[in-house]
Amino acid sequence: MKHSLYIIIGVTLLLFVSCGQQQRAKSIAKDFMESTLKKDVSYIDFSNVDSTRVISDSLIQVMRSHGIPGIGYQERKGPSLLHIRAKYVLDGDTCSTTFYIDPELTGVVAYKDN
Repeated sequence: MKHSLYIIIGVTLLLFVSCGQQQRAKSIAKDFMESTLKKDVSYIDFSNVDSTRVISDSLIQVMRSHGIPGIGYQERKGPSLLHIRAKYVLDGDTCSTTFYIDPELTGVVAYKDN
């Protein structure tokens, strides 16, 4: 009985933390898009937040060089990043962009248009 209670509490805490992480990542992506695009964006969907270690520093530099100049990117902290994909409508076109966010959820490190 005691063991089951620990499992239930652990799963509940995990769900609570992951839901907060999902909402914070969505908020970071939306804020980033609104500050860089400066246009009316209609959001359709966001993917689940996931982590990745396959993004190298050189790939981050390439993504930044293909992005909008003068954007205030967050510096990378550690080997892994979180990523979330946003699907949205901009100027009548359906677009998709993947955002790479630092694990502390403080800002976008890089992004790529899909």
